[in-house]
Amino acid sequence: MTNNPNANRALRVAILGSSQSGKSAVTVRYLTKRYIGEYSSSKDFLYHHTLTVDEIKTDVEIMDTSSCKCIYDHIAWADAFVVVYSICDKDSFHAARSLLESIAMYKGPRRFPIILLGNKRDLEHSREVPVDDGQELSLLWQCQFYEVSAAESYIGVSLAFQSLIREAKSSASLKNLPPMRRKTSPAMIGKMIGIVFGKTGSKALRNGKKRPSLSI
Repeated sequence: MTNNPNANRALRVAILGSSQSGKSAVTVRYLTKRYIGEYSSSKDFLYHHTLTVDEIKTDVEIMDTSSCKCIYDHIAWADAFVVVYSICDKDSFHAARSLLESIAMYKGPRRFPIILLGNKRDLEHSREVPVDDGQELSLLWQCQFYEVSAAESYIGVSLAFQSLIREAKSSASLKNLPPMRRKTSPAMIGKMIGIVFGKTGSKALRNGKKRPSLSI
């Protein structure tokens, strides 16, 4: 028997991004397979979803967040994150970078399941954010990276979400193991500081290491 009060609750996923990134379109595309154009809302939308991952049913709560609520409320609520930007909007990419920094600073040195999602891949002619920039940012924060088109395809969006949920379930399983005494080592603290100031990512880039990515 577990003493963890969160052991049986639904997995919580927050969809974060600027208002022009297409995060609502991405969310609805995943949940319904339908495409809607981006819309502006002053409210969060919470969706309850049951899916099967690796032949196991999983209850998931997905929050399509607005920019009208404190970002730290969203971060505190979630177990995993989809950080969305538009490949056609460099400002949305900068906003994604800031969101990744906020997650790391608020949640602390333990890495949480995150996917960096470059949306609107169908608008290649208007691209402002190179694929390599997305790869580099995901490497810096040690998160998965995908480029998708919510407008054109359900498959890429679905694969990205399934990958995140699989990682989040694995992370949750580890947390539900019997508690052990854990110490935050100086090395871990140093790694956290290095991530925030870009040192860890640069070293990893020099070593040629890459996180999983998909462009579809």
